Amino acid sequence: MRVGVDLVEHKDIENRDERFIRRILTSFELSYFQTITNKKRRIEYLSSRFACKEAVFKCYKTGLTFQDITIKNEENGAPYVLIKNKKEELQISLSHTDHYSIAVVILPTCDDD
Repeated sequence: MRVGVDLVEHKDIENRDERFIRRILTSFELSYFQTITNKKRRIEYLSSRFACKEAVFKCYKTGLTFQDITIKNEENGAPYVLIKNKKEELQISLSHTDHYSIAVVILPTCDDD
């Protein structure tokens, strides 16, 4: 089992340019992001996706890019992760405050365990 955790301060994300946003978000995530009109919610969305992807990188340690990882939501709002060319089911939790977003990712099994 591996655990990845990442914490992102919103002020580090709020002034990022379009290039950064397109590097972090997949086309699916970008489509949803562009529908968000509330500035605070846009920052929370981008920050939580960035934190989650960084936490996934910590679990796998190598071989992934931001574009390999898509975070979606179940109908009830619960987030889940899809990773290109990976079949493992990750457990994730995303949360935020006014100033921070945090992600915890658990990879229950991995090849080198």
